Amino acid sequence: MPSYALWRFGLIGLSGVTIYVFLSWIKLKKASKGNRKTFRTRSELSKPQWIKVGQVKELYLYPLKSGRRKEVKECDFTEFGIAFREDDLFTLRDRMFLVYNEESGKFATGKNYPKLVLVNLRAASKFHVRLEASETQSLEFEVPLKGKPKVNCTMWFDEPLKCHDCGDAPAEWISMFLTGKKSGLRIGFTTYQKRNLYEGPWEKFTKVYTTLKNDDTGLFADITSYMLTTESSLNELNSKLQSPVTSLQFRPNIVVSGSDPFSEDKWEWIKLGESVVIRNVKPCPRCAVIRIDPETGNTDDEALKCLRKFRAQDDPKKISVDGTAPIFGIYCGLYAIGKVGVGDDVYVHME
Repeated sequence: MPSYALWRFGLIGLSGVTIYVFLSWIKLKKASKGNRKTFRTRSELSKPQWIKVGQVKELYLYPLKSGRRKEVKECDFTEFGIAFREDDLFTLRDRMFLVYNEESGKFATGKNYPKLVLVNLRAASKFHVRLEASETQSLEFEVPLKGKPKVNCTMWFDEPLKCHDCGDAPAEWISMFLTGKKSGLRIGFTTYQKRNLYEGPWEKFTKVYTTLKNDDTGLFADITSYMLTTESSLNELNSKLQSPVTSLQFRPNIVVSGSDPFSEDKWEWIKLGESVVIRNVKPCPRCAVIRIDPETGNTDDEALKCLRKFRAQDDPKKISVDGTAPIFGIYCGLYAIGKVGVGDDVYVHME
């Protein structure tokens, strides 16, 4: 039998799960080699003039939406957000799991359940992840990969999405931890579906923020797959507070040091390290989630009240879609994939 026939015969014999993981690994490897590859065309940026503005200080992903952060020293910037794989374990991606109400399908956040920020979801093996929280027994479960039934869920403004339900054991675990009851909440895993901003609740946003595109969206991220804040802006805020806060209360993916306070508001094209290019597509309006201490789950209004005094929106068009919530940080879309590490230089395109 020819060698290619043997290869095909062997591949057919693999389980569906193994094939999926293999293809996912190939996709991630391609993303990690993105030093010379462009994820999207950059016709608007044919001749970039990069000026160094700082360095990458912190990198975070949040495998469970509204859950505990995972800080990394280096990661892949992919079309589905930050991806991180340790050894031979399951590849974690930003906001690839979410908690949702089992009756309504509505997603849950720290705004509804402040203790959710204490839940750690980490890779346990090639096909399993583990839920952890202090004073609670951990739970390991198999990730529901392709082939599993899809269920309906909704995000902000009732945006309809689908997810793979993770099963009864994770549902009971998260329900007990957040509500003290054995049911009511469930955990969903991404189907990697593409989101459409030009129909439904986000359409009005694209008319105000004209550089906001479908490719900017993440898995279960609020709107885009990347969010950036700066150390200097945080320091400026803390100078006005009696109880300083950390960047973690703003749940960024990227924290930049060395730039001027709130200069990121005016950045458009941003290069991280040697290859990754992101674009500022929208300011990040802040809600009650920033009141939650990521280490304790306790809430404090001071930072949010302070931001309202000096970081309020002043553009009527933006207020028409964002409301009057204060601004801190920027939502970004990815234009060139690759690796980014702490300490990498950060550049901004200057005309």
